Amino acid sequence: MLSFLTDVSIIVLLLFLLYIGYYTGIIKSFFAVVAGFFALILAQSYPYQVGINYYFVFVAVAVIIFLVGIFVFKIAKFLYLSLFDKLAGACLGIFLWFILSANVIIPSIDACVNKIETKVKNVSVVSNLSKISCPAFGKYIPSFIADK
Repeated sequence: MLSFLTDVSIIVLLLFLLYIGYYTGIIKSFFAVVAGFFALILAQSYPYQVGINYYFVFVAVAVIIFLVGIFVFKIAKFLYLSLFDKLAGACLGIFLWFILSANVIIPSIDACVNKIETKVKNVSVVSNLSKISCPAFGKYIPSFIADK
C-alpha cells in the first residue's frame, strides 16, 4: 500500500510541475528557479547573518533576479515564441521533477521504509553526482544517503 502511495505522490508531483512549467513557460520558470537558487547561495554566503539580514538578502536577490526574468520575458514576447516557451517550460518542469524525485523523495522513502542497503546505494549514486556537480545542493541531500 505504501508503494502505491509513493507512486501516486510522485506522479502527482510530476503532473503538477509539468502543468506549472507549461503554464508559466521556460523564461519565467527558469528565472524563478535561478532566483531561488542564487538567493539561497548568496544569503548563506553573506557574512553578517545576524537577525533579519539573512532573510533580507534572500528576498532582495530573489526579487532582483525575478524582475530581470520579467524584463527578459517582455523582450522575448515580441519574438512570438509562445508555443516553444510553453513546451520548453514543461520540459523544465519534468527536469525539476527528476531532480526532486531522484535526490529527495525516492531515497528518503526507500531508506525509511525498506532499510535495504542496495536501493539506498543505487539512489545515492545520483545524489552524490548531484552533490559533486553542484556543492550547494549537497547540503539538502539527507545525511543517511550521503554517507553511503
